[in-house]
Amino acid sequence: MKRYLHVLFTVAALTLTGVVLAKPTTPAEVEPFLVEGRIQEGIDEFQQRDDSTAQYAVGVLKVLAAVEGLTQDLYRYGLRDNNPRLPFVRLPVPANDGPEQLTYVKWRQVLQDFVDDLDDAQQSLLAIQDEDVKLKLPVGLVRLDLNGDGVAEQDETFWRVFTAVAWRAAKLDEDQQRFEIGFDKADAHWMIGYTHLLQAMAEAWLAYDTEAFYNQTAPMFFAGAETPKVLLRSNLQRGFNPDSIADAIAAIHLMKFDVVEPERMKAALKHLQEMIAQSRQVWICIGKETDDDREWIPGPNQTSLTPLRVNQSIADGWQVFLDEADAVLAGEKLVPHWRVPAGQGININRVFNEPREFDLVMWVHGAAAVPYLEEGEVVSQETARTLNRIFQGRFVAFAIWFQ
Repeated sequence: MKRYLHVLFTVAALTLTGVVLAKPTTPAEVEPFLVEGRIQEGIDEFQQRDDSTAQYAVGVLKVLAAVEGLTQDLYRYGLRDNNPRLPFVRLPVPANDGPEQLTYVKWRQVLQDFVDDLDDAQQSLLAIQDEDVKLKLPVGLVRLDLNGDGVAEQDETFWRVFTAVAWRAAKLDEDQQRFEIGFDKADAHWMIGYTHLLQAMAEAWLAYDTEAFYNQTAPMFFAGAETPKVLLRSNLQRGFNPDSIADAIAAIHLMKFDVVEPERMKAALKHLQEMIAQSRQVWICIGKETDDDREWIPGPNQTSLTPLRVNQSIADGWQVFLDEADAVLAGEKLVPHWRVPAGQGININRVFNEPREFDLVMWVHGAAAVPYLEEGEVVSQETARTLNRIFQGRFVAFAIWFQ
């Protein structure tokens, strides 16, 4: 009787103090928010719970919210479907016949908002402590509200966005439309790593004054962009045409940027280093797995959901690459340049920590690399050949997948 009363009083006390005793969240509860495109509603719902599945759901939903926010900004300013497909502007957003006016300041804010949203998602994913967490989700059915009209249409899928920017080969046929993935702790680290990669790219761009480049090239990308003072004919059709060649030459000529926020380059370096650290955690987690359950990044003894296959040589080769990348970013190994003598190379760590004017042409020429040249151990071509052989000539595809 005393034990019964103790339990009763405990439940009553928890209820009065606002602590709700509830069953752990299930993937079935998360799925409707994803397939119906109710991303923010899902975040609001699962933030009220404290079990590991709910925490994972919040992290995934916030990553999707960041992507959704970026696509809505691109739609708002009239991203052209036939743009040159550079990073951040190659997303498949619907055409907008009435775009808002886009300025250089607004474009920088679009990138900053994306960086901030990704940071928010990172914090939620980092809060996941359960090593055995599992969240099975139908990635192929996840919808996003790409144009911000409040409705996630059937063709506004996350998979369409992902394949447009990361993996064009990963198309789904009718039998694969659901494409269910069993997201585990390894995949949480994978998502964190990818958010750091995207932040690094955005921070590096925002470190420089790119206004002249923007003024000349933005109309090629956005219908709502302010036009240059001198408006020339611009043929945006795909394929070979003289207008596209002229625009490309002008863009290369204008890729000469002064540093305006040098601390952003240091931030970009930290993001890249953290990306590598998260990739290491992915493989530590994979090494502990004993199941084979709809794996996104499979170990050598697990089944791949993609056409690419992972064996022990590939898993070991990826660790070699991570070691090399870590050494390069730390300045412990130097990067070769085609005009630099053997035994010397570029200290990439100093490129980020001591940023100077960026001039694409002079970097190709070699003059821009001179301030960063040092004598020391240089990344060898033999390492690159070895990795290419291990990855069967598909290193880039595996790198995009593994991150």
